Amino acid sequence: MTRYLASWFVAAATALFACGVLAAAPAPLSESDKIEALIRAVETRTDLTFVRNDTAYSGREAARHLRTKLAFAGSRVKTVDDFIDRIAAGSSMSGKPYFVRFLDGTLITSADFLRQELKRTAQAPALGFE
Repeated sequence: MTRYLASWFVAAATALFACGVLAAAPAPLSESDKIEALIRAVETRTDLTFVRNDTAYSGREAARHLRTKLAFAGSRVKTVDDFIDRIAAGSSMSGKPYFVRFLDGTLITSADFLRQELKRTAQAPALGFE
């Protein structure tokens, strides 16, 4: 009987541990979650400006614009790469690329900025919405 209880205890403890480990592992982000994380990263940044068609915009304004373009694109945007390449990289009207200007004056394309943010988000714990 003691051997049976010991075996049962080990099995139960193993199952509980496995459940705890599995529950602690974050689920992979869906493509729409990744897109939303990028838009939120744009929206919350106050240390840079977004340049669209030679005009500077706040992160909040840029995020609003990206959400509008995304809604208009509908099902044509299926992946985070689609979002970056088709929505957030540049103007579909003028053909000009979008840029991000940092406080020190450094200017990079929005596509490069978003790909950096995507890498950072993928490495962040939980949902990456820090």
